[in-house]
Amino acid sequence: MKNRIVLFGLLVSLLLGCVEKSKNNKPVEEQKVTTASDLESTSKPDVFYQYSIWFAFVNKVFDGDLKVSELKTKGDIGLGSFDYLDGELVMLDGVPYRIRENGEITVGQDEDEIVYSDATFFKEDGVFKISGPMDYTSFQKRLNTEMESEHYFYAYRVPIKLDYIKLGGVPKVEKPFTDGLDLLLPIRPVFEAENISGTLVGFYCPEYVGNINAFGHHFHFISDDRKWGGHVMDFKTSHDINVPWDQKTSYAFDLPKNETFENVKLDSEFQYN
Repeated sequence: MKNRIVLFGLLVSLLLGCVEKSKNNKPVEEQKVTTASDLESTSKPDVFYQYSIWFAFVNKVFDGDLKVSELKTKGDIGLGSFDYLDGELVMLDGVPYRIRENGEITVGQDEDEIVYSDATFFKEDGVFKISGPMDYTSFQKRLNTEMESEHYFYAYRVPIKLDYIKLGGVPKVEKPFTDGLDLLLPIRPVFEAENISGTLVGFYCPEYVGNINAFGHHFHFISDDRKWGGHVMDFKTSHDINVPWDQKTSYAFDLPKNETFENVKLDSEFQYN
């Protein structure tokens, strides 16, 4: 009798174990598998980040204290300018490229400083197709029609093949800063190229942000061979364009902590695309 009780107990334990196992071993389609990339994605903020403000940048605040190492914690795409306007910034895949006024392209080092920047971790919300031929003005107009609302912020990371592109750089300045962007941009260095492929990195800001940021679309470009880059002034393409976009509903910015910003007179207004 004692042996029967022990045997019965073993059978009950086995049955209970099978029931528990069946609960845990749900069909694959019912299980949510968390991958390393999922964890990495959720740990990154879904925020449009900005360092300094457009009004300060316009008013000759050309020295900043944001290090490249800090910018890389704010996004994997970005644009802006390095300290003292010593190069346009295009960040792609977390790599901050510096395009100097002579066209030289290098990778910004962690201790390098940035005077102004927009950045975000690009998380694609959708993609739409634009059929060629297309120029830069028409491209921006099409983006306007595709936006869910002009009241949100948008980030773009667009692979593109171009028949022609015109890019602008920035002239390096030294203290004391005497000329603002309204005088510097008309004399900026210009780079032109034909039959080139690369990536457009850009952002859209709603008009209500005023002088905190530049209203509308703003794009920088970096070529696939990393030999051409800068602020997009114009382009033409006969190719179709697939446009991945990322809508942003959170916005944050940091201000420079230095005497130039503390003492600047924010009296000049200037907008450009």
